[in-house]
Amino acid sequence: MKTRWVELIGESTGSFGSKQYARRIPGNDEYAAVCSKPELSKRTKKKKAELFVVKDFQVLIATCKEILHNPERRAIWQERYDEAKRLAKKHGKKVPGRLCDYVRHEVSKALKNGEEIA
Repeated sequence: MKTRWVELIGESTGSFGSKQYARRIPGNDEYAAVCSKPELSKRTKKKKAELFVVKDFQVLIATCKEILHNPERRAIWQERYDEAKRLAKKHGKKVPGRLCDYVRHEVSKALKNGEEIA
């Protein structure tokens, strides 16, 4: 369910119960999504955490976090992002709206292709 964030906060007090939570929609401060909490046992959680997809995602997020928290590397990626936005505007292509999304997308492509990450 999609709802306005202001209405959600204004109409509700406390939590939505043990089965639902609200989260902001990235890049949109006005709306929120009301989601159901997953019901997983400890055993299932442990099995899911050991999947190779999860391990790859952990590497991806750790790499992005390292890039964004290092001022020198962040400046390099900010320049790349600005150039990508400029070219996208010129050629009518789409670029993610935030730097962190752009970095995650580009690092993901590099890891899939086995390329070096600057």
